[in-house]
Amino acid sequence: MHNRNARILVMSSMFIALIFISIFFLSIPNGFGGFIHFGDSLIFISAALLPFPFNILVAALGPGLFNLARGPMWFPFTIVIKPIMALCFTRTGDTILGPLRNKVAPFIAASINTVLYFGANMILFDGWAGGFAALPGLAIQGAGSIVFFFGIAAALDTLRAKAMIGVS
Repeated sequence: MHNRNARILVMSSMFIALIFISIFFLSIPNGFGGFIHFGDSLIFISAALLPFPFNILVAALGPGLFNLARGPMWFPFTIVIKPIMALCFTRTGDTILGPLRNKVAPFIAASINTVLYFGANMILFDGWAGGFAALPGLAIQGAGSIVFFFGIAAALDTLRAKAMIGVS
């Protein structure tokens, strides 16, 4: 039991760090004032591997720490939106992509991200105009996250990573 708890804590800490690093250092400008990054796809992976509440803590803290470092105005939105996205996934099954839910979840999570950050942009930037101005960038980030998730998940499933890490 202690070994399992230690693995969960280590995996959670690792995912928080990976998400932070991937957003902080590996972001690519999308041409619409935002950027595309691997962070959301890593949130999806962690949500498919870690038990509740660790999955939502990772989803809040990884990108939340980035926001504290680079864009504090986004912090309150991020620590609410990203955990909601993580709740779309399940850790049941022998593989990440095994459950049908995890094949559908990235599309739902990306839609949640787009809709809720549309609202955040409305609040922060000039109402409807701010929300609509953010839509292309949000759509690009969502599509990229979906592609990255399926690629990473397929690679991890090929390696039977879920069985190897032993947090299920």
